[in-house]
Amino acid sequence: MKVIDAVYGDTKIKEQVLIDLINCPSMQRLKKISQFGMPDEYYHIKGFSRYEHCVGVMVLLRRLEASLKEQIAGLLHDVSHTAFSHVIDWVVGDPNKEDHQDNSLLDFVEKSEIPGILEKYNFDYKEICEHENFSLLENNAPDICADRVDYSLREIISFETSENINLILNSLINPKGKIIFNNKNAAEIFAKSYVKCQKEHWAGTQAKARYHILSSILKKALDEKIIFLQDLWKTDQEVIDILKESKINDILDNLNLLKKGFDVVESQNKNSFILKKKFRWVDPQVLFEERLARVSDFSEEYKSILENEKSDSKITKTFEVISK
Repeated sequence: MKVIDAVYGDTKIKEQVLIDLINCPSMQRLKKISQFGMPDEYYHIKGFSRYEHCVGVMVLLRRLEASLKEQIAGLLHDVSHTAFSHVIDWVVGDPNKEDHQDNSLLDFVEKSEIPGILEKYNFDYKEICEHENFSLLENNAPDICADRVDYSLREIISFETSENINLILNSLINPKGKIIFNNKNAAEIFAKSYVKCQKEHWAGTQAKARYHILSSILKKALDEKIIFLQDLWKTDQEVIDILKESKINDILDNLNLLKKGFDVVESQNKNSFILKKKFRWVDPQVLFEERLARVSDFSEEYKSILENEKSDSKITKTFEVISK
């Protein structure tokens, strides 16, 4: 099986367990779940699917010579995402943590076809679902991990040069079960690009406002019994189709607002609302001159950028959406 990826190029997959998992219904469903929380038609930036991200994490782990078990964990790490990805954290979870899918992973996997596939190849699905077992796949900020590197690189390729993308990829190493850089320049480029994604997209007012609007739609639809929690395990478009059929004006108007676009302005009137989102940051470790250091240790510029972003993330503001 050949995987053709926008970030990593072509990768040949020979392990049958990976091929079977990639082709199983639970993984194939992720092709219709947007990484950015809603289909492109309702978002302000063209996105990519959870499927692309999951397969990409697996490919990155292969590049870093991770074990087959960790590659499996990487492939499956987001399989439990509901429709609209992290928007669900604004509905029944915590938008400051965005951990609903992590908390539901084991339960989702147990009810799926995945345990049967893994058992066939002598893998324990419970062990695979424990991400604490896999330090290349998941690691706490400010360190980097395969998950963090992949989802950010899928956006960074839209504004960074191909030379810098290749520099980043070729400078990632796995010395002792932890992803670090072996090139200071590559680490700084990645760190600054990650901040750019956080500031201009992930925690940008447009993204947060769209999450606020869509989560409000979903809450109303749940209250009105237009949809039920189990419906959120369908695809993005399937749920949107149910919402459209509701004929409820508030729901239809807000879907149309997402579709047509809007401006977000600071406001203190009765229609204003607080927008908060998880603060994402990295300060990667770099191996140079036979010692480890973080980017902020050798880049005063990045240290200042990071301190400013941390400070800004704590400021509470209220906003209002203005139709175009």
